[in-house]
Amino acid sequence: MSTLSGKQIAEIVKSRDLIIDPFNENLVQPATYDLLLGSKVLAAPISPAILGEVIDLIKTGPSYNIQPGQMVGVISLEKIKVPLYICGRFGIRSAFARRGIIAFGGIQLDPGYRGRLTLNLLNVGPEPVPITLNEPLFSVEFQRLEEPAMVPYSGPFQDQDDFPADQYNYILQARSTSLAEIPTLRRDILRLSTLIEELEERLPDPDAGLELRPEVEERLLRSSKLKHSSLISANEVLKKLNF
Repeated sequence: MSTLSGKQIAEIVKSRDLIIDPFNENLVQPATYDLLLGSKVLAAPISPAILGEVIDLIKTGPSYNIQPGQMVGVISLEKIKVPLYICGRFGIRSAFARRGIIAFGGIQLDPGYRGRLTLNLLNVGPEPVPITLNEPLFSVEFQRLEEPAMVPYSGPFQDQDDFPADQYNYILQARSTSLAEIPTLRRDILRLSTLIEELEERLPDPDAGLELRPEVEERLLRSSKLKHSSLISANEVLKKLNF
């Protein structure tokens, strides 16, 4: 089994054995081909108030920021069809990996597969990472088999044109978060600390107005200098008060 060069990928696409639709020669790399981000993103919850949702980049704007700790599902713009004598593997471009994006999912391309490619992405970096409609996101490597496969791929993702139903359900029914909630909690704690400081500034000083008058302070000072023998006992005080 040998890995195809970019030149070989372009030649096999031109022969119509390998179909990448739409195909753009500018996306051919030395030994891979870059696929573009499609219009739909499945965004997992990032807080109890911001639950999972389907993002349509055509309607909401061309970019979506993957928050630290958040998982999103992405799908390729292109559809591909793999001949029986080729298999492949795919992931994300290194530019995103260097910013803390981890890709996971069904990264194997079996001979005979037809459809779009999907991946789940997880942001383990310290900052949000934007992904933009029609930008190169996937990187695909193709290998030529020593002999063609006897039968084409026939699994549940054949002719995939959208995310699987179970993935929609998983994202849209999720009601809790994991790593994505940490930045939200940090912001909430900071906001609470600010409110406490503002409240403390507005509250009156509990010790205000309790200063001793000069004459009282002078009497206390004189009494502290009296000899112990000149002081009366507590019982004598009670007698004088008729207790």
